[in-house]
Amino acid sequence: MSKVIHVDDIPFAQVAWGLTKEIIAPGTVGAKKVKVKITEYLPGYVHQLHIHPDQEEIIFVLSGKGVTESSGGERKEIGPGSVVYVSAGEPHATSNLSISESLKAIIIKAPPEDEEVTIMGERAG
Repeated sequence: MSKVIHVDDIPFAQVAWGLTKEIIAPGTVGAKKVKVKITEYLPGYVHQLHIHPDQEEIIFVLSGKGVTESSGGERKEIGPGSVVYVSAGEPHATSNLSISESLKAIIIKAPPEDEEVTIMGERAG
């Protein structure tokens, strides 16, 4: 069954690093194998180093400028058109480099069940 979602009809939820809303998810359309979110990393904020043990993630940057960090401290700048693939169990973090503009991205996760484990004592941001 296909469904049409109007993103403006779905409110943002506050998270530690900004705002996010689930567009395609079990709770919005009954999706069983994928979750699609729009996330806005607020200026200067960091989504700390963490893992999703059983979930792959894709971050497609729409606007803004940031840094993605993976295990081993590898850091790469990201901006509009950048696509970040994170394998399940891979430590990663996302930072917004701007002090005035949000970093906006579409986040795709599979499977949709979201378990996030923060990695304490590791560098991020």
